[in-house]
Amino acid sequence: MLVDTVFQYRTLIGKCELGLGLGWAEIEELGAIEAQFAPSEDDRRMSVGRRFRREPTKLAALMRGDRINDRVEITEVGPGGLVCRHAPYVARGEIIEIVVEVGDESYRFSAMGVWLKDDGDDYRIGFAFVGMPVRLRTVVVTSVDHADDVVHQIAA
Repeated sequence: MLVDTVFQYRTLIGKCELGLGLGWAEIEELGAIEAQFAPSEDDRRMSVGRRFRREPTKLAALMRGDRINDRVEITEVGPGGLVCRHAPYVARGEIIEIVVEVGDESYRFSAMGVWLKDDGDDYRIGFAFVGMPVRLRTVVVTSVDHADDVVHQIAA
């Protein structure tokens, strides 16, 4: 899955940025992901210095930041960043959080606004990832034989 691949890449890069280093298997994984997203020879963005190509996608996400809490659509994603449509105004250099829910997992990426274009009433924005992402797993615990504990007694 695309989001999980980008999460793995950003996690490995984050470990390097923190000075923790990588094991041999992690180095091979990092190289494989970089090869998977390498731009082709005829890619016009390669001349501008973009290191990775972005994959077209259609993902619903939540954008959170200073006075921002909006639903957006992710149209392109790659190891270096992503593009959102139907987004609120985000200043160049502003750091926001992008939350993507996939099944029972919630991926949270920090990103910095790089460019902004009008998109009708909203904006189309390019973001560059910064820092390490976080993945949360939602677990629902239910049990038929559950005995009431202190928390349940307080609620009652």
